Amino acid sequence: MRVNKRGVVVAIGSAMTLTTIMAAPVFADTTSADVTNEESILDTAAWTNRVAANVQSYANIRSGATTESERVGVLMPGHAAEVVENDGNWSKIKSGNVEGYVRNDLLVFGEEARVHYSNVCGFTGTVDGEGLRVRAEANTDSEILAMPENGSKLTVKADQGDWYNVSIGGTDAYVNAQYLDVDDVGSVALSVEEYEAQLAAEAAAQAAKEAEAAKAAEAASASAVESSTQESASSGETASASSSELNLLAALIQCEAGGESRTGKVAVGAVVLNRVNSGSFANSITDVIYEGGQFSPVTNGSLSRTLANGARSDCYEAAQAALNGENPIGSALYFNSGSGRGIQIGNQHFY
Repeated sequence: MRVNKRGVVVAIGSAMTLTTIMAAPVFADTTSADVTNEESILDTAAWTNRVAANVQSYANIRSGATTESERVGVLMPGHAAEVVENDGNWSKIKSGNVEGYVRNDLLVFGEEARVHYSNVCGFTGTVDGEGLRVRAEANTDSEILAMPENGSKLTVKADQGDWYNVSIGGTDAYVNAQYLDVDDVGSVALSVEEYEAQLAAEAAAQAAKEAEAAKAAEAASASAVESSTQESASSGETASASSSELNLLAALIQCEAGGESRTGKVAVGAVVLNRVNSGSFANSITDVIYEGGQFSPVTNGSLSRTLANGARSDCYEAAQAALNGENPIGSALYFNSGSGRGIQIGNQHFY
């Protein structure tokens, strides 16, 4: 259902003749047409018998009002349904192509459901007419922010009578209500088959993304090794590392010094190699980096995410340079931001 507020103006003559005046073209938003009483999905009253899923992942829809019943569909977070009946513990709902039972503790009802749906999924409206003016305020004298094409979609935040409060690029704006048809709820239940197909599509997309990232990381690693081996090391001895250790060192450098200069990046790599050679830490790059309580990217998960996506080529180059013997920080074993001691390189101090 769409709600259209374009009204019809009538004039009744002395002879009781009825003349219909057609709506003017939408090149003006100054008309003051009568507003129909058709219920809007934006109104609280439209949600009297509706619910929304108040969950983090999904709510199961079952064939009967028990957790042992067959699952027939799912309601994703915020998605809406109509209530057919409610026994206090379970609601029989209808949503999309699915009908079944959902536990009440997984749902919000009425006005709370309307607000939750608006916050999570959002209401939309379809532009109905040419030349619609989107304005900064709810009046025809305010600044025109945009003129969307007929049939395009707008995010609708609230019904303000003759105007709708909409969002344009995250900015509050207003359109004449006559020329925007508010769409019915579009975020509804998925059948088990639809949900499994969606999961399969998402998994395929993620696998393709990871494969592309791995390919890019491999190319960046090869490029970094080639460019670094063409230069002689400025000092120290060349260290050897497996490809997995090079990947790990490059990822750590990106996490700890991704925004620093090349020297700052090499310095982080040199700290790791200094520890490997010091006798006070583990004797491998992997063990030094994963030693407990040493590098925050390990504990906060950013290192594993960077490894999964592949480090940038500049970080690979810095890692290989450190392995080739470049060392701008001497025997320093530690670094941090703002300590004020040791050798400062960019925003970090090495000591």
